[in-house]
Amino acid sequence: MRRETALMPASSLYKGRAFRIAVEASTAGCADLAILSAGLGYVAGGTPIPGYDLTIRPTGPGSIVSKITDGVDAARWWSAVKKGPFSSDPLRDARGRASILVCLSRGYADMVERDLIAISRIDGLELRIFGLSLAGHLDEALRPFVLPYDKRLDLLGRPGTRVDFPQRALLDYVTHIVPASAGTLEADRQAVADRLAPVVTQRPSRKQRRLPDDEIRALVADLIPKLGGASTRVLRHLRDVAQVSCEQSRFAKIFNDVKRGVT
Repeated sequence: MRRETALMPASSLYKGRAFRIAVEASTAGCADLAILSAGLGYVAGGTPIPGYDLTIRPTGPGSIVSKITDGVDAARWWSAVKKGPFSSDPLRDARGRASILVCLSRGYADMVERDLIAISRIDGLELRIFGLSLAGHLDEALRPFVLPYDKRLDLLGRPGTRVDFPQRALLDYVTHIVPASAGTLEADRQAVADRLAPVVTQRPSRKQRRLPDDEIRALVADLIPKLGGASTRVLRHLRDVAQVSCEQSRFAKIFNDVKRGVT
C-alpha cells in the first residue's frame, strides 16, 4: 500500500448507493465524513487512498474470511488495519467533537465495537448508531445509542434494501430529527419513535411467484427503460408490483447482465 501511487480522495472512490447516501447525509448535516474500511482502517473522507477490494462480510471475492485460514477475529483484524498508512485514530478524531453518527452492519459492528465503546465514554460527545436489528447484536454498553429505526422506514423515507438501511436511517435522522432535536439521546430516541409511529406496516399478504432466470431477465429488460435504470427501483417493482420473488444477489447478476445488453 505504501508503494501505491494511483490515489483518489476516499469520498470519491466509493461508488455504492449506500455510500452515496452517507455522503448526502454528511453534506446535509455539514458534517465531516469518515469510512470504517475493512481494508484500510479508519479513513477520513478527504484522505487520498488506492482502490482495493476487502470486506469483513463472509462472502464475495474481497471477503477476508476466505483469505485467512486460521480463523477470523474481526476485532483483531480491525486493530491490525488501523495501523496502515491511510488510517487515522478514530478515538483521537472523536475527541472534541459534539457528535458522532455511525452506520453499521453486524459484521462491521463486530469489527469496531471496542472503539465505539471507548467513544461512547468521551465526555460531551453524543453518539448515535444506525443499523437494522442491530441493538441486540451489540455489547450492552452500546445498545442505548442505536436509534429505534426499523422496517417502517421503507414506507416513510427513501425506499431501498437491507444493505443501505443504515445510511437511509442516517439521512432520515439528519433531515427530519436533527433540525428539531433537543440534543439529548432520550429526546432523539423519542423523536424517531414518534416519526415512525403513524406508519402502518401490515400489508395484505401476497404470495410472490418464483420464476426462472430467463423470465426475470425479460421482465427486467422491459422495466429498465420505464423506471429509469435504477436497480433498487426495478427490484422494488419486481417484488411489490409484479410479485416476483428474487434474491438480491441473483437479481444483481441478472440486472447487470441485462443493463449491459440494454446500454
